[in-house]
Amino acid sequence: MTQGCNLRNMQLFAAAMLVLALFRWPTNETRKRGKVLREPGLGPGLLIVEGQQFPFCLQDLWRPDLPPKVGMVVEAEFNRDGLLIAIRAVPETKSREAI
Repeated sequence: MTQGCNLRNMQLFAAAMLVLALFRWPTNETRKRGKVLREPGLGPGLLIVEGQQFPFCLQDLWRPDLPPKVGMVVEAEFNRDGLLIAIRAVPETKSREAI
């Protein structure tokens, strides 16, 4: 025997979807710490964040005035789709605390 939709079931479903939206789905932007593995030069630079490598160019993603250096701790910003959209250097005092 099948059970039809009733108001109580619909309210429970709506509440469950709200909880998923608030606690499980990513926000519009996510920031994570990473390190510069390779400086941009003849080719793109290389960044590692949570074990995943991302190539980058100074013109597209790099935000600070300082040029990137190998080993520099950075904050990588990702959009909702997981695409890298910005890279910012982390000040040395904060980068020491993060490691």
